[in-house]
Amino acid sequence: MTPNELRERFLKYFEERDHRVVPSSPVVPIGDPTLLFTNAGMNQFKDLLLGNEVRDYKRAASAQKCIRAGGKHNDLDEVGRDGRHLTFFEMLGNWSFGDYYKRDAIIWAWDFVTNEMKLDPSRLYVSVYKDDDEAHDIWANEVGLSTDRILRLGDVEQGDEENFWSMGPTGPCGPCTEMFFDFHPEEGPCEWVVGFDEHRLVEIWNLVFMEYNRDDEGTYTPLPQKGVDTGMGFDRAAMVLADTDNIFETELFLPIVRTTLELLGESTDQDWPAFFRGERFTNFAVIADHSRAVTFALVDGARFANEGRGSVLRSILRRAVRFGRQIGFEEPFVYRVSQAVVEHFGDIYPELREMGERAAELIRVEEERFFRTIDRGIELFDDVADKLVAAGTAEISGDVVFKLHATFGFPPDLTQVMAEERGLKLDWDGYRTAWAEHQETSKGKDMYADAAGVGDWITVSEGPSSEFVGYDRDSSSAVVRKFRSLKDDGRFEVILDRTPFYAESGGQVGDTGAILGAEFELRVENTQRGGMGCVHTCQLVRGVFDEATAPGPLNTRIDGKRRRLIESNHTATHLLHEALHHVVSEQAFQAGSLVAPDRLRFDFSHSEPVTDQQLQAIEARVNAFVVAGHAVVTHADVDRETAVSEMGATAIFGEKYGDTVRVVQIVDSPSVELCGGTHVANTAEIGVFRITSESGVAAGIRRIEAVSSAGAIEAYNQDRALVQELAALLRTEPKHLIDRTRSLSEERTELERRVDQLSQKLAAQDSGRIADDAEDVDGLKVIAKRIDVQTRDEMLNYADSLREKLGEGVVLLVAAIDDKPALLCLVTDDAFKTRGLKAGDLINQAAMHVGGRGGGRPTLAQAGGTDLAGMSAAVDSFSAIVRAALA
Repeated sequence: MTPNELRERFLKYFEERDHRVVPSSPVVPIGDPTLLFTNAGMNQFKDLLLGNEVRDYKRAASAQKCIRAGGKHNDLDEVGRDGRHLTFFEMLGNWSFGDYYKRDAIIWAWDFVTNEMKLDPSRLYVSVYKDDDEAHDIWANEVGLSTDRILRLGDVEQGDEENFWSMGPTGPCGPCTEMFFDFHPEEGPCEWVVGFDEHRLVEIWNLVFMEYNRDDEGTYTPLPQKGVDTGMGFDRAAMVLADTDNIFETELFLPIVRTTLELLGESTDQDWPAFFRGERFTNFAVIADHSRAVTFALVDGARFANEGRGSVLRSILRRAVRFGRQIGFEEPFVYRVSQAVVEHFGDIYPELREMGERAAELIRVEEERFFRTIDRGIELFDDVADKLVAAGTAEISGDVVFKLHATFGFPPDLTQVMAEERGLKLDWDGYRTAWAEHQETSKGKDMYADAAGVGDWITVSEGPSSEFVGYDRDSSSAVVRKFRSLKDDGRFEVILDRTPFYAESGGQVGDTGAILGAEFELRVENTQRGGMGCVHTCQLVRGVFDEATAPGPLNTRIDGKRRRLIESNHTATHLLHEALHHVVSEQAFQAGSLVAPDRLRFDFSHSEPVTDQQLQAIEARVNAFVVAGHAVVTHADVDRETAVSEMGATAIFGEKYGDTVRVVQIVDSPSVELCGGTHVANTAEIGVFRITSESGVAAGIRRIEAVSSAGAIEAYNQDRALVQELAALLRTEPKHLIDRTRSLSEERTELERRVDQLSQKLAAQDSGRIADDAEDVDGLKVIAKRIDVQTRDEMLNYADSLREKLGEGVVLLVAAIDDKPALLCLVTDDAFKTRGLKAGDLINQAAMHVGGRGGGRPTLAQAGGTDLAGMSAAVDSFSAIVRAALA
């Protein structure tokens, strides 16, 4: 049975048992701030298990994309140490939501592995939670498994969560039973005890029995309904079927490994069992796994960043780069390996083919950035490690770990891998201290640090929720489905049966407005998408809002004026996107956006700044469509493939779409996009479009900010006011500003020339007096003097004059410029050639007195400092510094 056949057979098996086959959710969780990545198939069913959501089925099955890297469930450091751990993997699972429970789940699991997968029952073992007698008895009495192959594990009260599964620090949880496969029955009876030998046994399926909700206080509350959540590790199951104990030796990874070998110029005709047990196994395993993880994450909307999810993603990529560097890659390569991931999995996950090229481009840019510093970082690490090993010291200081991270881009977990290879450990406390000091000015809070409260919703009415009716109206009647009180007084989150409020999505900000009841008024301050639907965050401004008053009747009303401005900016964003393709590049794909009432922001992939001429052309093209008054039409419920292939619609990178999509088309223009946002009916409503800035926000990512409608008019008014103010200051009319400015610039240039001439004349006069005070040091003229100048150019004038008058000698000039010490050292050519004196060496010793350093040519060097009080000491010590250098 091939891996693809296994996936297909699993889903069909449970579909035949009345399970709804549900598509995989993205690896970037939607509406759940408690998770870095989707780490289990049950993530998308969290609210269903809590009883906060109702669907039209009680049984489900899926093949779920998962990433376990960062957070509680983290296998990043284990990849490559053995042949079983992965960061990205697929989880096959079946669920029951208040339907069947332990008996059916266990019996079906046993039936599937023994009859569908044809695994030998004598090679299977199971574990159950310590006091789960029900599960134990089903295995022993109904399945017929010998009790010596059933082990009780775990004790949550003692902190041992073996056979007790939870998605995270909070949320649904409960006891579980796990199935294990014995790889080496030929070695005799397996010692099936706590801490059993994983050389023999590998977990292939976990059956979780959801009974509780754990809150942030550690309290366990029974769920409204019991549920079943099972997870069979697809990659491990494929490994078992391939009769190998190494996941990477399966068809899931061999195409990726072959591509890696080809990129190295090596043969793909290998003795694979020997290859995957050779000295380079770790390198190829890390590259293959990490390439999958990064590719899937980027396609599902993640981005490289310095914190949170993006930081973990960056760490995964840089681990792959470092291990690739060890086997001969000297330039970016992961983005090319990524193409093999797309090719191999594109038929199963079509989003890879749609977005794979764009993901590869983001990887390439990020790789190039790391390759610029990796060799210097490795050199620093090796130098430190060599010295520690020679000294018999086993710990790398936290300052070194921090420097590798902050300066060379080495995440600390990568440094830890390198340290372990040398038999060293890291000073984690020192690293955390250094990092905390580095971030002292940053008061932001990690969005994943605290889990959002769950399970405290009050149900007011039953039925479907969050029907959006706001495309063609600003108000609507509504019924409250659920609400909950927030920690702040008078603040609530409310879910309605229908709503005209657009929930933040696709870059468009959420609507604001009011929810009006007979006995209360709620001011809606924000609208967001959540697991249960559209969540309105509200402030009570009148009356009482509780279970008694919430049933209504209610009226809802958005801030229409604000919505019109948002719609103008959103349609302008579509025109901007089209103009970028026309003027700059067809490959300038969208990498993020913001559509707000006062501005719009558009991020896109491009390797260099957009020129002023290109920006003018973009602005002109957008305004041409605005002035022409093109109709904006929407097509609802269009088949996705039809929208892209026949209508030419652009799918935005990182956005999630269903099988049917909404298409926004600007008539008689090339602009056709998949979009769920709100828009003007005609481009003429935009009024005017204006670009306000263009900048770089990350490697290979540019940003254009712009305004339209009232915002653009306000920008023009501000410019007019600025021009009038400048004209008044320069005592001219606005139309003469350029001529007046050019004239003033010419006058300034002339004045600067005259000042420089005067400075040279004064320096020449003063240098004669200074030269007369030269001290003789072993036949060499030595001058150390504090001078009163305003700029370093003036110091150089003194140096030029003294060089002419001095003959053979050295000079140190010290001055206070901009309230900081400035030093200049001159060594004449004769003193350099015959005496071997170097200006850089001399000035660095003098600069120690002012807390600074410097550098330059052997005959002329400059330095700065921070301590004005040390200037006199620098002057006084110079003769001794020269004398020591001559000795």
